[in-house]
Amino acid sequence: MDSTDPPSEGPVYYYIGQHESRRDLPVTPDLLRQAHDCNSVKYNMLTTPITSPLFHSRVLALLSTHLSDLKEGNNTNAETPIISSLSPTDTAVTPGEINSQLVGYASPWIDLSSPDPVVCHLSRQVLELEISYAAFCGLRIVVIPGPKLLYGNAYSEGVAQHAYAIQEALAISQMQVLVQLPMMEPPDQDTAEAEGSLTPFTRPEYIEEGVKPKHDLMGTWDAWHIIRTRYQSHATRHPFTLNPDGIPNL
Repeated sequence: MDSTDPPSEGPVYYYIGQHESRRDLPVTPDLLRQAHDCNSVKYNMLTTPITSPLFHSRVLALLSTHLSDLKEGNNTNAETPIISSLSPTDTAVTPGEINSQLVGYASPWIDLSSPDPVVCHLSRQVLELEISYAAFCGLRIVVIPGPKLLYGNAYSEGVAQHAYAIQEALAISQMQVLVQLPMMEPPDQDTAEAEGSLTPFTRPEYIEEGVKPKHDLMGTWDAWHIIRTRYQSHATRHPFTLNPDGIPNL
């Protein structure tokens, strides 16, 4: 070989995963084996939600009751309510040998960038519970929803708030994180919201009056840059990847 020839590159490997936005049943070894042996596509991994719809309902009820009590003056304690530990009905994920081949999916309905302190703090509690439990069960990768891009002048603060919440959650575990961001901000933010999202619970007094969400072609890039810059010093301990294409819903 000529010494001036560029070094040959090794083969490129692709890892293909199968994602279902509504996977209500736990992933079993048999299901994983079927995915590996699929004739058309041999999947390397499957995604699984970390918590269940029952947990989602429990958080929604807790938030709704708390905000209602504050509005009616029945709650003299303005502190954010505390979400209790996960119970067997809150998750279908359990420790097991197959979990290293699963990608955990954090709840897409949380809003870590909300300017409402109650919504934001509850979202952070959900993320911390899910991250710590996923680590306990042996999952190595977790997908986390990206920040909301609809809060007017509070946008940059919300994205930084989102990055800080991830940083705090990962302080209790060691795993790889994928932050799900669209390649471009959806023109209609309302239709892009996950079902049962906490975002609509943001109280009007925390939203800038008269400001309507604008379609920003560079919004996703700005969010990516803020999160990457904030998280750069922690990348050696916790591998951190941004997923600009998102994961298609099936």
